[in-house]
Amino acid sequence: METYIPLAKRARLSMACNECRRRKVKCDTEAPKCRNCRLRNDTCTTTDPRRPHIAISREWIEKPRENQESPAAQAGMGQKNSAISSQSPPGLTTSTTTTANIGQSSPSTSATAPRGEEVGISPAQQPHEMAFNTDLSSDRIKMMGASSSQCLMKSLDLYLESAGIPPLSGNFRHGMRQAEEMEIPLVSSLPTLPEACYRDRYVSAFFDKIHPVYPLFDIDNMKHTIQNLSSKSNFHGMPQDQVPMLVSAYLIASIGADEEAQKITEDGTKYLVAAASLLGQIVFVPYLPTVQTLLLFTLVYRGRNKDGVGWQTLGIAIRIAHTLGLHRHSVKNPSTQHGVQSRSKQLFHARIWAICCSLEKMMQLESGRPTMIQDVDRDHMMGPDQHPPGHDFLQCHMGLAQHQGLISYHIYSHKPGSRTAQEILSDTARLDRSLLSWAKELPEEFRPSNDLFCSSHEFHIAAHLSIQYYQTVIALHRAALISPASKFLSEVENHDFDNGSRLRLRASEAICVSSARSIARLAIELSDRNIHSRILTDGPQLLACIVLGISLMKNLGARIMAADLELLKTCVEYTADRFVNSGHNALFAKGIKSIYEQVRLFISRKPSGKITPPMSMNTRSLPDADSTLLRRPENETQPAICPNQYNAREESGNISSNTTTLPKIPEPNTYLDSSTNRVVISASSVDSLPPTLNQDMYSDVLPFDDLNVQELWTWMGDLDYDNYSYVGSYENNGVL
Repeated sequence: METYIPLAKRARLSMACNECRRRKVKCDTEAPKCRNCRLRNDTCTTTDPRRPHIAISREWIEKPRENQESPAAQAGMGQKNSAISSQSPPGLTTSTTTTANIGQSSPSTSATAPRGEEVGISPAQQPHEMAFNTDLSSDRIKMMGASSSQCLMKSLDLYLESAGIPPLSGNFRHGMRQAEEMEIPLVSSLPTLPEACYRDRYVSAFFDKIHPVYPLFDIDNMKHTIQNLSSKSNFHGMPQDQVPMLVSAYLIASIGADEEAQKITEDGTKYLVAAASLLGQIVFVPYLPTVQTLLLFTLVYRGRNKDGVGWQTLGIAIRIAHTLGLHRHSVKNPSTQHGVQSRSKQLFHARIWAICCSLEKMMQLESGRPTMIQDVDRDHMMGPDQHPPGHDFLQCHMGLAQHQGLISYHIYSHKPGSRTAQEILSDTARLDRSLLSWAKELPEEFRPSNDLFCSSHEFHIAAHLSIQYYQTVIALHRAALISPASKFLSEVENHDFDNGSRLRLRASEAICVSSARSIARLAIELSDRNIHSRILTDGPQLLACIVLGISLMKNLGARIMAADLELLKTCVEYTADRFVNSGHNALFAKGIKSIYEQVRLFISRKPSGKITPPMSMNTRSLPDADSTLLRRPENETQPAICPNQYNAREESGNISSNTTTLPKIPEPNTYLDSSTNRVVISASSVDSLPPTLNQDMYSDVLPFDDLNVQELWTWMGDLDYDNYSYVGSYENNGVL
């Protein structure tokens, strides 16, 4: 008896775009515009006729193959899936739910639905402001912003997909637990402080290495407090108003132990867990000592790459600081109606507020999250006669935070379409000039440049300021990095700018890539010097790896490509090791290392005969202000994008010349958040959906070829605009 094998049904489109429906022609899944709209230069949007206010995405719909398998085949597939699941960490299943399901799911539905069953609606069909990742085993949901790492990681994926190479974003899902959670025993243990010999070393390490950047305490008073607490053997009967000082002592011992050993230590973990178990106690004593303690929590968590947890403690600290009026102290406009009239105390309060501003603006830029501090003005903090002796690193840090806040507003806070290309580019040039002015104000030995000439005991501070500066530069110029060079340069030429601004805008891609090289080289130098300070986090290094990967794929054939590829290899190895040493899952580190592997595969598949000689952009032609700030040899050039897309049919390797089907690409439409290192499923409207190629993997169209500056800016800022303009109220205060 012959076995009937049903013919495979042709994949159909979930929904055609509005223009194709109107013209009654075939549509496709190309983004941000379908092929018809691109050829006609029409606006390409896709909305559901039954719900026209919700934009959706076009995708191919196929009948699940497992439904057509025999029972034996289904059983075999189930065993295979079980084996795969057993190799993965528990609770890391990626799933998506529609906006309606989040708010309307009933208890009965939740109880009867299998926990491992994915919701049968594509993530691309959800509104873009509800981009999240769900852990079905525990109902964990995280919503993401448009951080540089997330945005550029998706751009890197698109270049890889253009060559038929699986994207990388899916590898980063394993970072959520480490970045966002802290495991605390249900029954708290309050250990005594370390013995005198260890205590003195830990306290000295904190005040020598951390406190110069973040002066949270009066040194003599805090040392005296720690000395008194060390004489006690039982803290269970301690008055509640003294608990914040005990927690601060625990945290100083924790971060001091890690700083002294230049790695995460057993003592550091023990005292951090003890401090975290008392977090609820200090929140209910909402005064200045609690603000200091919460800021110290943030520093400790960031030093362990737990940026997500640190963001939460920082938020509580800022809320309490607002209630104390710390933000109202001003040298320019002193208040006589505040409870603190002592000049020295007002100055101390102002410095605590400066730490709040510095950390919040730095982390906002890294993550793309909404801000709680609207304005940062370092000049109101203290008068010129009130600076401490030596280098005032906090003043430098707050000055950079002021620029980071303005750049975050520039990137995240404008409604799509509210600015013209001229306005976007003009704002970019203006912010670039102000950022350069901040760098020029730094003492020469700490200034971001080819070399840092400061003393060894301050090198980690200089590296911290430089890395934050370069990370800010990348965020400001990231549009030029992912845009085809010829497209971006033509936009610059079509608008009116002064000569200095035009030169800087034309060099935006070179500036962005040079900043990534600088971060990578600094990371290598820190490793060579065996400096692993707790104020240095590893998110910027990951961002540098992503930028270098995009640059290598855009600029094939450049003579500096071999050097950049080797730099990328060294940087990914260093960054992966750092994340593993801080407790991250080995699969997360494997995802970092795969950046180099996939980029190298992309380069190896490019036929050398089709490389177009790239344009050169010598950094010496940039304005003088830039000459000392780009970490780049004088003879180094920055190529423009190679406009020709290779034809993968001519390539050997994993793709056969006769193959016409795409390789399986895991988890499309995912994004990476730099501060939490968490990848989420993104549900985007078609106008803000990341551009992807046609189903034909050999298309000559490169990502972003059809986007002008306005459209590219809209895609990069794929956020809920209201979260950043503070219009109305929001039930979910955990929006990231």
